[in-house]
Amino acid sequence: MITVISPTYLRSIIQLSGDAIREFLAHADASQFKGEAHHAISAFHANPSDFTDDKLIAYGSDIITAIDHPVRIELRGKTPQGSAAQMVAKGIWGPKRTQAKSQINQKCQELGFSIFLKLAGTSSIEFNVPGVDKSLPIHYLQGAFEEVLQEMNYQPGEKINSLKTRIVIAADGDDTIYSGPRVGSLPTLADSPVKEPLLDYLRAGGVFMLVSGNDINRTFKRIIDTLTPEVYCRVLIAANGGAELVHINAKGHATPISNYKKHALDWAQALTPKHHLDMFYIGDDGSKEGNDYPAFKTVGFKHSVLVAKKFLSDYDPGLEPAYIGGLLQGTAKFMQDFLSSRIK
Repeated sequence: MITVISPTYLRSIIQLSGDAIREFLAHADASQFKGEAHHAISAFHANPSDFTDDKLIAYGSDIITAIDHPVRIELRGKTPQGSAAQMVAKGIWGPKRTQAKSQINQKCQELGFSIFLKLAGTSSIEFNVPGVDKSLPIHYLQGAFEEVLQEMNYQPGEKINSLKTRIVIAADGDDTIYSGPRVGSLPTLADSPVKEPLLDYLRAGGVFMLVSGNDINRTFKRIIDTLTPEVYCRVLIAANGGAELVHINAKGHATPISNYKKHALDWAQALTPKHHLDMFYIGDDGSKEGNDYPAFKTVGFKHSVLVAKKFLSDYDPGLEPAYIGGLLQGTAKFMQDFLSSRIK
């Protein structure tokens, strides 16, 4: 089983998503929304022809300028054969997004398509192969830990040897490691209070895995300039909703973990990890519908850290002991405390 969406499925979910976005924008009242939602709805009413499927795809095609378009379709990890690691449809806000997700899912089932849909951010719906979510790279690391560390040329630090201790910190990106993107702004690790605690942890020898629902190239760009060459060998990046996993080679380039796309789903379905890892996952969304939840479930709530601004009513009560709040400040504090507790 592979982690990419076939061209046939992709064509259909593009059309279904485009129709859902246009349906929302056509019937939405801009006066009831603020910010990018207000502007998007107003723009659609002024010129609906700017929101065809082809234009939505064009708006999402450049990893840098995509954030300037609050309504877009991104085909992430697209291959020459027309498949993609992940598709994301952005442009439906509020309760209508959950309804659109259910309707698209129903239509996919009627067409015989097996696609996994999940909500992300405030206006996005993510599409992946079933089984591909933020738990997948964690399952893979549990199953092939030593092989992955060998492939990334992991070198222990003076204080942590993860080959022996199995220490790993995994974390979401937006509002957990760095601030979330806004129109015209793509914050990086360099701007985040997490920067120094994370670098301290990496210099000590710990393994860090960034697990993002976002585009893998965009995600890589947001951290690479902050890292120093000596810690490249301790960093993994899982992105496109968990469909791809890369390490950073000695030249600072993103390099795919060789067997991940072909075998990650097999490891996850086997559910028999070879390695017990001292692994924590940090995320900012405790909702069962959110994309952090599968990762929390996989590491276990006792190894979860929830940094959401508030503990909301739809969050799993089992995550309450894991709640520290604070978003980026909460992540920074956890990393500081974690490192000091492990190197006594």
